[in-house]
Amino acid sequence: MPRPGVAGKWAPRAARPVAPLATARALWHVARVSRRALLLLALALAVLAGAIALIATTGVRLRGRERAAGGTRGGAVVDLAPGQVTAIEVAAGGRAVRVIRRGGGWARAGDGAAVDPAAAAELLEAMGALRRRATLGPSGERGGVFDPYGLETPRARVALGLEGGGTARLELGGGTGADGAAFVRAPDGQVVAVADDAAARVEAAIGRLLVLGGAPPPAQAPTPAAEPRPFRG
Repeated sequence: MPRPGVAGKWAPRAARPVAPLATARALWHVARVSRRALLLLALALAVLAGAIALIATTGVRLRGRERAAGGTRGGAVVDLAPGQVTAIEVAAGGRAVRVIRRGGGWARAGDGAAVDPAAAAELLEAMGALRRRATLGPSGERGGVFDPYGLETPRARVALGLEGGGTARLELGGGTGADGAAFVRAPDGQVVAVADDAAARVEAAIGRLLVLGGAPPPAQAPTPAAEPRPFRG
């Protein structure tokens, strides 16, 4: 606090000198914190640069595959008009049914039982809504190993009979589980990534056509006979 001066007035107290050692310690602490912050910033920038490079490399690779396969990102997976389809065969969960166009509607192949035309129209519409998010080529990215895509044993299949002959086939594989995408094998034979919800819509339409088309239940595997055991008295 101020102290009285010669004339009885209060005079300011003289500032205490700062110890050189304390100043040096403070400067060293600031420098150490700054170095740590710079190292963390450099590490974060390196990780970010690596992620950007990986994304760019993946994009270039996929676009190269798409150009080689003739696929266009955002293009239709099944590029057909519904009027071109004369027959639909679907299979999933061990069940299968085939329906054919008859007059202005659809009928089950074999016995000619009428099938709700809305079920066939729903499936064709769902297939037409599939869009390519990426085209991986006929062998995928694993050289013909399709199990990672769920296409070694697809969970559902569709075969469309076309006017003038020919068949367009679509197979539904597994989902990526990360980015809302699923794999399918397109009618052109390419492994294609599509939106998972769009693939789920196709699968639901397949299930509806199986029910309305009267597909028989899957055959039950025979129960193996029990091995005889020797009697021990």
